[in-house]
Amino acid sequence: MSTATRSISLDTDWRFGGEVPLPGIEDALDPDVLARLRSEATKDADWTAVTVPHTVTPLSWKLWNPESWEKVWVYRRHFAVPEDFRGQRIFVDFGAAMTTAVVSLNGTELGQHRGGYLPFSFEITDLVQANSENSDNVLTVVVDSRFNLNVPPNIPAPALSSSLDYLQPGGIHRSVRLRAVPATFISQITTTHHDALDPDRRRSTFGVAIDGLTSGASGTVRVDLRDGEQVLASADVSLDSAAGTGAVDVELGGLRDVQLWDVDDPRLYDVVVSLTLDGQPVHEERLRTGYREARFEPDGFYLNGTRRYLLGVNRHGYFPFTGFAMPDRVHRQDAQIIKRDLNCVMVRCSHYPQTESFLDACDELGLLVWEEPPGWQYVGDSAWQDLIAQDIEAMIARDRHRPSIIVWGARLNETPDRPDFYARTEALVKKLDPTRTTSGTMHGEYARTQVFQHDLFGYDDYHTTVDERGERRPLLLEPIDGRPYLLSEAISTRSSPTTLYRRADPADVQQHQALDYAYSHDEAMGDHRFAGLLAWVGFDYEANMGNHHRGVKTSGLGDVFRVLKPGAAIYRSQVDPARRVVIEPAFTWNPPEFGQANAFGGRAEGRLWSPGAEAMICSNCDRLEVYLGERHVASIAPDRERFPHLPYAPSFVDLTLAETDDPELRIDGYLDGKLVGTRRFSGDRSGDSLALTPDETEILADGVDAVRVVLAVVDRYGEARGSSRAVVDLEVSGPGELIGDNPFDLDDTGAVAAVWVRSVAGEPGRIIVRASTPEWGSTTAILTSRAN
Repeated sequence: MSTATRSISLDTDWRFGGEVPLPGIEDALDPDVLARLRSEATKDADWTAVTVPHTVTPLSWKLWNPESWEKVWVYRRHFAVPEDFRGQRIFVDFGAAMTTAVVSLNGTELGQHRGGYLPFSFEITDLVQANSENSDNVLTVVVDSRFNLNVPPNIPAPALSSSLDYLQPGGIHRSVRLRAVPATFISQITTTHHDALDPDRRRSTFGVAIDGLTSGASGTVRVDLRDGEQVLASADVSLDSAAGTGAVDVELGGLRDVQLWDVDDPRLYDVVVSLTLDGQPVHEERLRTGYREARFEPDGFYLNGTRRYLLGVNRHGYFPFTGFAMPDRVHRQDAQIIKRDLNCVMVRCSHYPQTESFLDACDELGLLVWEEPPGWQYVGDSAWQDLIAQDIEAMIARDRHRPSIIVWGARLNETPDRPDFYARTEALVKKLDPTRTTSGTMHGEYARTQVFQHDLFGYDDYHTTVDERGERRPLLLEPIDGRPYLLSEAISTRSSPTTLYRRADPADVQQHQALDYAYSHDEAMGDHRFAGLLAWVGFDYEANMGNHHRGVKTSGLGDVFRVLKPGAAIYRSQVDPARRVVIEPAFTWNPPEFGQANAFGGRAEGRLWSPGAEAMICSNCDRLEVYLGERHVASIAPDRERFPHLPYAPSFVDLTLAETDDPELRIDGYLDGKLVGTRRFSGDRSGDSLALTPDETEILADGVDAVRVVLAVVDRYGEARGSSRAVVDLEVSGPGELIGDNPFDLDDTGAVAAVWVRSVAGEPGRIIVRASTPEWGSTTAILTSRAN
């Protein structure tokens, strides 16, 4: 008999009862309302069938209205206990719900969880009906998504949700599972690695907490470190040492053969922890970990003893159409884009703990992580601060084993000095995990605080200067001498000559974004006191604060659909050409569609579509040959004079065109005199077409899994245009569900957008996605949903 934890998904077959009317506006939910909702007398047969992750209100990609979700909502899930769960202790596990969840089973309240970003569990052993597979258990979840709850990062009345620079759509936005464990089980494993760089002294301490351990119990806890099926090291301890505490520490040495985890070679190992009682195996748990040394010094960041510049981004974890409620595959895809397409080595989870699936991908890909509790420019009262402490504990307990995490946020984002509170959070983090760096982001007037109480000074730098052309450019403040210093945020439309970074903008505006990144990273790379720079932000995001376009903040390297903009070209080119050759213009080649002249700032599109006299091309080639039609325009080389510190500096060329010109652009890339790549961009829009491109072609038929499908107007070479007035009709046939606007107007998204397609539970088969417009005809993408 297997001793591993058994669990089943409860993600499907939920019933959604919609909004719950309240008698008042108080923070605490009315007890009579809760009693009525959990009562069997409240029928749910006519409630809406939904799958979790779920958002309580329909969303577009733009113009989100917080009033549509800032209410109280109710869900129900009926379930029977599997036969092999009987006789075990049973728990219900929630990945997260936004913002407060009150959970009941069979009419009895299990408890409340306050906070929208971390997992929570309830034991239901004594309440669950498990005598037969026909027993009906009713799980009721009341979700309070109001903004003025006294729960981080929220702010009590009269503040509005626009007080935060991100939005928080309500719902059960991560998975729910039913879990069975024996009466005595392993409840928690903590990992601490020592002397990672010394093969002879390299060792680990695994703290193992045991729930249900009775006095005088006889047994052992064993830890195996495995590389696949190979056991690299083992150790066990007697339960005698757990007397009175329910916990043991297992010391594991002999780790000479362990390979270090690194951003270029992220080696992971399985830790198998097993519990034996009275000579019988009782329970087993597993986790993955890696060995590495990460330290910040006044002269930069060192990974395994080697200095590395931290090229990175910040990331918000919500999406168009669904808010936070996307499945694991979609979150993992974000990590792949950040690491593989943007060449980043670090990501900051701004401004809250993010999904385990995203962090799993960071571990696997070699993407370093800064993780922090939820907060944004506000510190509440003592009860609010107590919830931050709980969030810190839960965050570190969940993620301490991960080699990717190198920074714990012990100070909330861009908050003023609160010495007593931050002494408490710093001490708490160091108690829970003394091995990692602590930090917190400073901003504006807090730049030179004298009471910063953490290891790494994180600064959000949006200062500007005016260059010789009279244009605004980012300017980095001098680092603080004598202490580690990281630009935790920098570069956005606030520090640019343009007010928005949009794909739909003309070419000369688009490339301002890439120039801003180039100037700032070059400056930071040239001063060893900067550990690195994490750009704000990886992807556009919906927010109602400050400078936005139709409710979307457009500072991202990618848009809300995770499609990279031309401004991301400088990031995309920072990769060794031995890995891949990059030739990436920082602009779209975008003659007017059908001869139309879109207005921009009162000027006709036809006069602006060319990238101008200083067209920026980002590449890791040492020479580019540029052609317009058959005419050779220039031989250009990286501009090392202006950007001496970038590994691969951009090149510039005059591509000024007459108003009626629409030539083909060709760029040939050379390394050491050898042609290694060519990009072509058509000037003739009569050859344009509509393209559908899925990230993957196979998903699981579990009713939860989903995949992104990018729709774009492209030229004859498959290169995306920058504008189109096409309105795309979408149709999904087969066992799939469309997540996205339909029809989809590409005018405001710059000719490129995306939808997602979700599987139908228990219905494997072929899914056909069809897109059509009167101008471009139709095209299809074929997916396969397979049984899981």
